[in-house]
This record gives sequence, C-alpha cells and structure tokens, in this order.
Amino acid sequence: MATSNDPSRPELQETTEGNIPKQDEEKLKNWFIGSVDQGTTSTRFLIFDGLGTPVASHQIEFKQLYPHPGWVVMEKTTDVTDDEH
Repeated sequence: MATSNDPSRPELQETTEGNIPKQDEEKLKNWFIGSVDQGTTSTRFLIFDGLGTPVASHQIEFKQLYPHPGWVVMEKTTDVTDDEH
C-alpha cells in the first residue's frame, strides 16, 4: 500500500502500531500531562507524555500517628523538608 505525508489523504499516511500518524506521534511525545494522586499515606505526582506513557514520577509519604490500637491519624500539616527528602 502506498504511503504519503499529505494530510489531505489520511488513508495514505504512515502510522505507528497504535494507528497514530507518525507526524502526530512526534508532536504528542512533546506534550506532557501532570497528575496528582492524593492517597491516605502519600501524595504522588506523575508526568505522562501525550501518548500516555509515564515519563516521571515522585512520591512523598505522610507520617502516620497511631494514638490507639486500630486508629490512624494524619498530621494536619507535614513539612516536606524533613524526613528523607
């Protein structure tokens, strides 16, 4: 089958395995999306490229307090400069 980079002929454009035109894939690799995952024991930040591939992440765990058996309490504020950062 013939291929072409002519945008007016999408049926002839060369595509990747995910069926994305190659020139679009290159553009998407330069777009980034950030996501915050706020959990009960940590906060995690992830960065994905425009294709959805994870490219970076960082996680900070919270101090957990156990005042009584079966209880878990999080501190109201946590200084991100202490602990192992």
